[in-house]
Amino acid sequence: MSRHLLHRSLWVLILALATAAVSCRRVPDPPSPDDTSLFAACVIPGSSATIDIVTFNVQGFPMAGYTSVTALSALVKAIDPDVVALQEVASEADFNRLVKLMPGWTGAFYPINNDDWNLAYLIKNSEIEIIPGTVRTLFEDDFRAFPRPPFEIMVRHKASARELLLINLHLKCCGGADNESRRRSASEQLKEYLDGQRADDAVVMLGDYNDEITSASPAENPFLNFIDDPADYSFADMAIATGSQLWWSYPSWPSHIDHILVTDELSGNIDTTVVIKASPCYPDYGEVLSDHRPVGIRINP
Repeated sequence: MSRHLLHRSLWVLILALATAAVSCRRVPDPPSPDDTSLFAACVIPGSSATIDIVTFNVQGFPMAGYTSVTALSALVKAIDPDVVALQEVASEADFNRLVKLMPGWTGAFYPINNDDWNLAYLIKNSEIEIIPGTVRTLFEDDFRAFPRPPFEIMVRHKASARELLLINLHLKCCGGADNESRRRSASEQLKEYLDGQRADDAVVMLGDYNDEITSASPAENPFLNFIDDPADYSFADMAIATGSQLWWSYPSWPSHIDHILVTDELSGNIDTTVVIKASPCYPDYGEVLSDHRPVGIRINP
């Protein structure tokens, strides 16, 4: 065989092997949307005696089609929170399919330019009601600071009648001085808004902040304006942020960038804050659900 034919044959063999590897790759089977046992060993379910709230960046949901829809339904039902704030909901139609798989839940969806970065809430009707007229977005005219305008709702915990103002965030991503400046501008405007217009409300501001909160350097931590006002604000997940990276919310970096900020009206009511590490219970987690982990807070009403 000539050298040319041998070289060509080797390339054909390599291509055939690569094609076979792709064709044999396992496609995850859609889990049952009601199979809470799938994640049972990895989560601590919510309690009817507390207000349980979760934030979760679901990475372009549904990135694996209907499998993502059913897997997210099963995960949320296993966690059993009262409210879930979602980021990166790419498809409103699939979000509606998710809500249909969750009887007893209400969905609230906010589209942002019909792209992949939409925000949404899931509300458990037996525990929480949305106060009419309180669903809105903030800072829609400032794309630089808020490429994804915050999604605000006021809710009432039915058992205790406690009212909470929820603000779902997905701030500008990535490193670099310009992106840091955009997050800092967002943080400054949010604090000005809360100080000036929401001073008497119990606020939970949660979501993908796209930055860490542990640095003492103003150049590296755009949220020092909140941290330097401990009488009025606190990050409920600060112990997670300063703890082991094994429990950070964005393990692929690794970093902890999904946060839950509360105002002083709630600082004495925090029972616990956790990162939910569900991947050991579901090997396809990274391909089906997200590159982020949910972060949850339990509040004594």
